[in-house]
Amino acid sequence: MRFAFIGGGNMGRAMAGALIAKGVCDGAEILVVDPDAKARERNAEKGIQTQEEIGPDVGGAQVVVLAVKPQSAVEMYASLRPHLQESQVVISIMAGVTMTALEKGLGHGALVRVMPNTPAQVGMGMNVYFAAKAITPDQLREVEALLNACGESLAVSTEDAIDAATAISGSGPAYVFFMAEHWMNAAGRMGFSGKDAEMLIRQTLVGATELWRQSGLHPAVLRSQVTSKGGTTAAALEVFGEKGVGEGFEEGVTRAYHRAKELGR
Repeated sequence: MRFAFIGGGNMGRAMAGALIAKGVCDGAEILVVDPDAKARERNAEKGIQTQEEIGPDVGGAQVVVLAVKPQSAVEMYASLRPHLQESQVVISIMAGVTMTALEKGLGHGALVRVMPNTPAQVGMGMNVYFAAKAITPDQLREVEALLNACGESLAVSTEDAIDAATAISGSGPAYVFFMAEHWMNAAGRMGFSGKDAEMLIRQTLVGATELWRQSGLHPAVLRSQVTSKGGTTAAALEVFGEKGVGEGFEEGVTRAYHRAKELGR
């Protein structure tokens, strides 16, 4: 067995599914442990092995992924610790849970903290990771095989950067969807049906992001290319400025960062 996931909810299932979709391994090489029967059933549909409780089989995996809520960490440590092997690498995607807390709770040094995001469900995730010094090159290759199957990965040199990434890319999809909700509301008030509004905005987001990726230009440059003096775009941006949309957005992201810090205390 290569990978064991403690927690088979949305993110755990997405990461396990990405391993299969990208051909890193097949379902028989993955174990998902989750007390929820529906979660086990959804994972089993992909050919993944499932269990209700943590047991000795977890000790046979090369990589153990902790994909439970931070509030469940202490209870999970007690169940997992007796089965961990020294050769295993443990990846935690629990927001705010520090390396110190993980090492103390598990009595294990080969640790990696990862902040993924939900586009991993379609192989387009952003995964930021911080590895402990105890991680070997072979273990790191296994970690990167998982993360790259889910999308892009970025190694950071400080643990604080994981909390920052939690606020930026981890929570980031919610910021995009929040904007899309309000954008769709505006389109509806202008007479577009819900279906047509969704098509207009979704494709605009996809196209704008792809233009950004291919051009390599700074967003401010791309924005200026769309904005004519006295035109429609300028009118919208003027309102955004008057309402403090930009400042409010930056403040919200900063607050998410501080909340990530609070969760780790």
